[in-house]
Amino acid sequence: MEDAMMRVRLLLLTVATALMAGSALADTSVTAYATYWDGDDSGRGAGLRLRKTVRAFAAVEGRAGYAEFTDSDTKVYPLEASIIGRLPFMISPYAGVGLGYYPVDSKVAGLDNCSGGFVQLGVEATFVWVGAMAEIRYYDMEEDYFDGTSACVGLLLKW
Repeated sequence: MEDAMMRVRLLLLTVATALMAGSALADTSVTAYATYWDGDDSGRGAGLRLRKTVRAFAAVEGRAGYAEFTDSDTKVYPLEASIIGRLPFMISPYAGVGLGYYPVDSKVAGLDNCSGGFVQLGVEATFVWVGAMAEIRYYDMEEDYFDGTSACVGLLLKW
């Protein structure tokens, strides 16, 4: 059963990546971001986001990141894909839902790799090719230890 779930997660990430790569007319951005994650323990980290706008009001994105929860000596490496609804303005609010797979490196007994979903609200401000983003996410994961909110801020390059 767990093997089947892993295949479904990998398929979803592959589909999201293909959608981003397949739309040549849409704009693309890459964002480097810092994150603060508030679960049972608070963590800090960073990551990269690749976003492809597929219609004026929709986008898909993939992320890879890193978060370290120092109190529990735990590290998480999120791999995520999401679908976004957005308003296409210079200052662009957005909302989305997504799924992720979260490899875990921890000395805490019982914490293991897991999957989960999230919802997000954010805003991007862009001027020509550069911009900034800020967002809040709520996670609901298999490992309750990581459930909670996170906040991300980042700088983006758009083409």
